[in-house]
Amino acid sequence: MDKQKIKQALLKHEQQHIDLTIKDYENFLNDSTPKRGEVNDPDDHSHLNQSLDVAKKIDTVIHEHERHLKLINSLSFAPSTIVEPGAIVSVAGRCMIIGISEPQFEIEGRKFIGVSTTAPIYECLKGKKLGDEFLFNGKKYSIEAIN
Repeated sequence: MDKQKIKQALLKHEQQHIDLTIKDYENFLNDSTPKRGEVNDPDDHSHLNQSLDVAKKIDTVIHEHERHLKLINSLSFAPSTIVEPGAIVSVAGRCMIIGISEPQFEIEGRKFIGVSTTAPIYECLKGKKLGDEFLFNGKKYSIEAIN
């Protein structure tokens, strides 16, 4: 498993999210801003205030993806023998990238999920080695692989 290739795919994935969200943000602002010469009615001001609220939420999403990008860059992705940030861990046939919260995604036909160091499962996995067992939600699991 080429961890640097996985890291690059994660970075590309986050950058695509940022680019798409910025494009949506610009389109939204363009479509919601009153144009010069248009007739305004009292509801227009209410709609403009609602649009500003939505724009702030979109801006928050952009910043969240930028934070993810920085976090991914900060992870080493060096070979690991214990569960730690940057490790890729296989449990019950599922591959988890430790250190970043990401919904399931696919790289070269293999599915991964990102697990934050603040996630409850990380507390069960932290510091474990290949073959170690742990309990999560009352069920026993074992670590099948660590990269």
